[in-house]
Amino acid sequence: MAANDIKQTLRKLEFPLCAREALSRIETLCSRPGKQVDLQMDLMSEFVFGEIERRKKRNIPVAIQELQLVEVLNDFFKSPGGTPAVRNAVFLSLFPAETPRFHILGNSVSLAIATHNKAVLNATGIWLQQLGATSPQSVGLARHILNDYFVLTPKSIDRLKTLPTIAPYFTANLLTSIGEVYKDKNPPTDLLRLVGDWIDENPSLLWSSLMDNPALPIGGIPMTPIAPIAGLFRWSILSSLRPDSESQERRDELQKCYSKIQQLLMDSVLRLKTSGSNKHAISAQHLAATTRTLTTMLQTYSDSNTAFRDLAMERLAQAVSAAMSANCIYGNKQELLALLQPLSYQHFLIEWTLQTYTSKAS
Repeated sequence: MAANDIKQTLRKLEFPLCAREALSRIETLCSRPGKQVDLQMDLMSEFVFGEIERRKKRNIPVAIQELQLVEVLNDFFKSPGGTPAVRNAVFLSLFPAETPRFHILGNSVSLAIATHNKAVLNATGIWLQQLGATSPQSVGLARHILNDYFVLTPKSIDRLKTLPTIAPYFTANLLTSIGEVYKDKNPPTDLLRLVGDWIDENPSLLWSSLMDNPALPIGGIPMTPIAPIAGLFRWSILSSLRPDSESQERRDELQKCYSKIQQLLMDSVLRLKTSGSNKHAISAQHLAATTRTLTTMLQTYSDSNTAFRDLAMERLAQAVSAAMSANCIYGNKQELLALLQPLSYQHFLIEWTLQTYTSKAS
């Protein structure tokens, strides 16, 4: 059927039926040679998202339209038929990197979490990886999800607990993005506990994004995954030096959470050593950025409690030494070790790390 005929047929349908039918047409086009990409984009813009209105104005509020569309999208991706690669290609086309459709994407993913819609969650995991799990877009999506579940509906946090078993690939990439959301501040206690439980109950979660190959269309190039390990190490390393208005009892409780996460990270990294399954789990650049931040914080840290200073440096040394020992760190290791040099005079474990691994980093 010619492009104009397809459009004329769809214009006879009311929303949201036209959106459902348009998604089916887009899927068909996407699975054929000569995919008619321009036509796909036109169908998405006019019939799915209503960005081009050639018919009479819809007589329903915009918020209701968005809700209907979110339901249509979730139903489409979990419906029988279609291959994962084609469906994932459709998802990536619906939500390109620079898109005004971000709010709809966020609401679709939040609904998919609530309803355990694996198809949407798996497609979102690929979206996170293809854009980069630390990209502004991915971090923005993580913020949307955290706001939905920790701010707007805090009593629904329990729905997040089983995410690693339902969609481990999505959860691993989301966890990398969450690590960036709280790059410069401590996460809320409930999130801290959730992340600790995720890792404790699902140790392989930390490298799921490294092991699973995304279902991309023929010719699709998977982007390099970024494991959440380095970002979570940053949480535990820097947490003790950040200002905290909590009571001492509360602060001690939070440090127990960070200690748990630190130990779980160490266990997971050392497990990579015995498996030899991945040598690109941790970026030296990411640990170097944490080292720079820690060095700056130590220079301005005025608390008389030196135990917090020592704790931060100890955790950094543990992270670096474990990564080097497991041979799962990639990138400029020499730069990372050079950044540790000024700190070696302040903590024996950093000095030991340098003595042990400097000759092996070349």
